[in-house]
Order: sequence, then C-alpha cells, then structure tokens
Amino acid sequence: MRLLWSIWRLVVLIFDLLVLYFLFAIIGLFWPRNRDESFHQSGIPIIIHGDGFHTELYLPIEDSIICYNWFDFIRDTIITQKHSKNRYINFGWAEKDWSIAGSENKTGVLMAMETLLWPWNKSVMHVQLMDTVHPLKHPFTAKRILSAQQYKQLIAFITEGFVMKDNKPRVQSYNGYYGYDYFFSSNRNYNAVNTCNQWVADALNICGVRNPRFAPFGWSIAYQVKKKYFAQSH
Repeated sequence: MRLLWSIWRLVVLIFDLLVLYFLFAIIGLFWPRNRDESFHQSGIPIIIHGDGFHTELYLPIEDSIICYNWFDFIRDTIITQKHSKNRYINFGWAEKDWSIAGSENKTGVLMAMETLLWPWNKSVMHVQLMDTVHPLKHPFTAKRILSAQQYKQLIAFITEGFVMKDNKPRVQSYNGYYGYDYFFSSNRNYNAVNTCNQWVADALNICGVRNPRFAPFGWSIAYQVKKKYFAQSH
C-alpha cells in the first residue's frame, strides 16, 4: 500500500511539473523580447525556418555587406570543397546523443526522456550547407533583414557556441541526416529549459529580432516573428 502511495505521489508530482512547464511556455509565448523591433529595407538577409517542433536559422555563406565567409570560420577542407558553390549555411542546436542517434535511426522514448529531464546534456551544433530551405511537412518561414551591426552580433552568438580545437570548430561527426549536414561539438548544456528553440530565440534576441522570452517549442517563435511582421505590414 505504501508503495502504491509513493507511486501515486510521483505521478502527481510529474503532472504538476508538466502543468507548470506548459504554463511558463504560454507566458513566454505572449511575453516577447525586442517588442519594438525595427525593420530594415536593406542589409543582410536571414531566414527563420521550422515546423513547430524544431527551428533553425539560414544565413548566407558569404554576405555582401561585411563579406563574412562562414567557410573561413569552419576551416574544414572536406566541407568547404564539397559545398563551395552552395548559397546558405543553416545553423541549429541540439542535444548530442539524440542527434547522433537520430542520424543512425536509433532514437527512442527513454532517450527522449533523458534528453529533457537531465539538466547537463552535452550538445552539438547542426550545420547544413544548401541552396534552399529544407522541405518540411508543416513549415513556417520568416525572413529578416539585419544591419551590419546586428549581423555581427548574431555571428558572435553562433560562433561562441562551438568547441574550438586548433583554432577551428571541432567536428563531432561528418555523418548527418541528409548527406549535406554535419555535427560540431558545442559548449552549451541542453535540457528542458534550454532547448533547440530557445537557442534560436536567444540568437534572435541578441540581434534585435522580436522573439518569445521562453521558447521550448517552435510555434512560440513562429507566433512572435510572424506577429511582428504582419503588424508592420498592415
């Protein structure tokens, strides 16, 4: 009887924590940062792309304003030679074990629970080189034009998340999901609060783009970036 009571208390605790988590997610959804975002007619374009579950950023491999070339940062001959003619570099952030296992089709429920519940999960930067946005089943896409200063701030945020070795990012795996993507070691911890979508929200925040204060889900980002865009357009 005592065991059943302990199990019941554990179930109630988990339920209460989930309710609080979703409550904070809703509060974060309607509590934006950079509420008074300014729009630019010219500058450096970036694309925010996701499906409500996972969100990523598309940047030009080399922009025409400050002429920053991401290949100069990556400094990996295998990658640069293979993708020298591609237009976009895509950045996403993810939990390490889940990402590597996903590329090998070895994910499962227990791994998903560990990814969310353990507060100090190792992480990776997921980098894709391509000419168009990756096709998704239910996509949302938003575009922003950044000033040179905003783009420099975004570059600094992204590059600070890489683990460096021999003055270049350390490749975790050349075997991605699609054949044009790679995993790099990251120095940030992944957990239920600090998720892939929160990483995108923080990246947008650092360069002045409207974003949700707490974004465990991709639709939180979609709501805020599209809300500002449509408010500005009408």
